[in-house]
Amino acid sequence: MKNEWKRGRNMSQTEEWYQSTEEYETERMFLTRSLLFHYQDEKMLRTDKRKIFEIGKKADQSAAHRVIIPEAYLLRTAGAGRFLSFCVGLAITAMTDDVTAESLSEIAVNRGMRVPTFGFAMQLFTGEGETRRDCFEEFFREKEKFELFFELDETRAVTEQGLVIRSRILQFLYSPETDAKELAGFCRLYHGRQLADKPLSVGKKIEEKIVSFLKREGESRILYLYGPGGSGKRFLLRHACRENGQFCLEADAGELTGERGKDCLPDVIREAILRRAVLCIRNFQNMFREEDLSDASAMLQKILCRLPMVVVLSDRKWTGGDGSFPAPAVELEIKAPETEERIVLWREAFRRYPKAEPEIFRENERKLWGLAGKFSFLPGQIMEAAENCSEDSNGDREEALYQACREQVTHRLGERAMRIKPAYGWDDLIIPPDRKAMLKDACNQIEFSHQVYGKWGFSTKMAYGRGVSMMFCGPPGTGKTMGAQVIARELHLELYKADLSSVMSKYIGETEKNLGALFDEVKKSQSILFFDEADAIFGKRSEVKDAQDKYANAETAYLLQKMEEYDGIVILATNYFQNFDEAFKRRIRFIIEFPLPDAERRLEIWQRVYPKETPVSSEVDFEYLASQFELSGSSIKNIAIAAAFKAAAAGTEVEMSQILGCLREEMKKSGKNLQRDDFGQYYDLIRD
Repeated sequence: MKNEWKRGRNMSQTEEWYQSTEEYETERMFLTRSLLFHYQDEKMLRTDKRKIFEIGKKADQSAAHRVIIPEAYLLRTAGAGRFLSFCVGLAITAMTDDVTAESLSEIAVNRGMRVPTFGFAMQLFTGEGETRRDCFEEFFREKEKFELFFELDETRAVTEQGLVIRSRILQFLYSPETDAKELAGFCRLYHGRQLADKPLSVGKKIEEKIVSFLKREGESRILYLYGPGGSGKRFLLRHACRENGQFCLEADAGELTGERGKDCLPDVIREAILRRAVLCIRNFQNMFREEDLSDASAMLQKILCRLPMVVVLSDRKWTGGDGSFPAPAVELEIKAPETEERIVLWREAFRRYPKAEPEIFRENERKLWGLAGKFSFLPGQIMEAAENCSEDSNGDREEALYQACREQVTHRLGERAMRIKPAYGWDDLIIPPDRKAMLKDACNQIEFSHQVYGKWGFSTKMAYGRGVSMMFCGPPGTGKTMGAQVIARELHLELYKADLSSVMSKYIGETEKNLGALFDEVKKSQSILFFDEADAIFGKRSEVKDAQDKYANAETAYLLQKMEEYDGIVILATNYFQNFDEAFKRRIRFIIEFPLPDAERRLEIWQRVYPKETPVSSEVDFEYLASQFELSGSSIKNIAIAAAFKAAAAGTEVEMSQILGCLREEMKKSGKNLQRDDFGQYYDLIRD
């Protein structure tokens, strides 16, 4: 409001002014009563009217002393002329002063009404016929200004209109800080104070463009900001309004589409005028009807009939093209932040919610880089994740933060893949040291991608193919699925196993379509995608002998393309590495073999397979089991669990006889029947 009163500041300090709103209202009420009392005395009438017009000057001068008179502010904001200002003052006095209302009801020409009619107000304003014609012209020319203050009845003649002040105008006069009750649920007013502790961390250039747009004057115009939900469109606009010293009035397009919403649109526009606020319509995509933009254009036209500009926020680009806007428009896209910007946003989030920041993040800056690199979050998601994490003060802070991040992700990956909850860590994975080192190298390429691609500039050398692809190959049960779980747990990411039945199709083109949808969803989920028995879908390209071969090769080529384009983590597991196309193998970042464990590693697996809570007999000979039977890790786990159930049913500890019996049954699954010599000195324990 400060800029509104510059003229008052330049006036002579010796002029009269009101030291309070009450003084203004008291003098206006006294003069109005006097005007009605001397209605028949033309000379006295002219004197009283002249004093009424002079109180506006005194109200202006009050603003120079930082005393804002709400009524004078509204009249100036609306650009009201002398006649409209006169009508407003007369009507307000009538609605707030019983003496004035009673006087009006006793004047015959006022038709017995306790509020002034338009006809009587015109007679009281002037006795000259030409001036009265000017009043009529002013009413019809600027009817919208009259409607801003009065509830007009379209069924009555103009002279019979009762000048009833709108309830919102009265509410504003006596409680300017109060929001309009008619707009509860539709609108919210934002001012600079709400951003005092919320600086703009990223998007300075976009803010400058918005500020420049808001400062422009002249023809009606539209600012169309679009970008995904949570990208910071509202936050940027509020900061731009704060920079310009303006209020921002937000209305939800979804709330304005129903019948009640359409009826409230004039109230929304009126509130923007009263507050001298920038009107912002958010969620504007809800106005789109497929390719029909008529409802959206109609709403913008109604707004621009009363306001010089409107700001529109949408998740989608305007689909009608530049020429289809109902007024000159500026379109600005709010893009998702890059990794560097996400790091800045995370720092700001931890400043606002210090409880959300794990201690290790303060000690190791690269942990923050890893977080920002793994989750391509929008600003809103980052702030919400930090806020949610700060409310959970128990347990592992780092895992709590990652869990809060995972909860921010919306996707439908569960329709095409099964989520696997990681249950294993590095100590559980017993494979040769060089293989485990390769897995850790793969994790490092995720953790430090920002440092290498961002800080060290390798992004300029790789236009695509920044994702990490791994192939785990080896016999069944050697730990390939466990390896995928270990990586997911180490990186604090969710793991999804692709459902091949929902991907593969006998119909031409369907497999590619399903795979495309799968990769789109995993990108949204920001998870690890795991293909078990991947050779079934990522097989070799063959010589083209018929149309089926042609389309099968097209599927493989499509898969190669998707793997190269994808920036996330994909893990393939196969028992038949030789079945893969050579071109495909070249595009895999890490190929890691999971061999069958030797005796030393089998012993390590046997010794760790039972939880410490499980009662195991001291007579169990793990060294014999490891050296005598060549088993995979998966088979050893199956045997251990089956023996544990037998022990539980028998009410004993896990004994050697139970383990050997379950071992024999496990070997039968692979078609191998163990003989007496295979059990050596323990044969007596398993005789039927």
